[in-house]
Amino acid sequence: MVREFEYRGETFRVNAHGAPGHEEVFIMHLIDGEEFGEISIDRMTEENDTSAPLEAIIIMLCDRLIIEREIQVAKPEGAFAWREGKVLFKVHNGVQDHA
Repeated sequence: MVREFEYRGETFRVNAHGAPGHEEVFIMHLIDGEEFGEISIDRMTEENDTSAPLEAIIIMLCDRLIIEREIQVAKPEGAFAWREGKVLFKVHNGVQDHA
């Protein structure tokens, strides 16, 4: 899955693939469509809560990226929300579906 979302007033893109709880998850911070910072986790090999939903892992990674990159977020209390119409690719059972 490649999809854009908003969190704390900022725009991010997630690229996640693998079985639920065992994904590789990459987060990119976007500013005006350009990538400014990236963070990732390999849930197959790195310590994590494999029962946590993907959205929880995304939020955890965003929080880490915000601290590491000292990002001054636009809305410190802004919630996680998928950007509608921003599904770039979906992959299910190994077959790619162009959204």
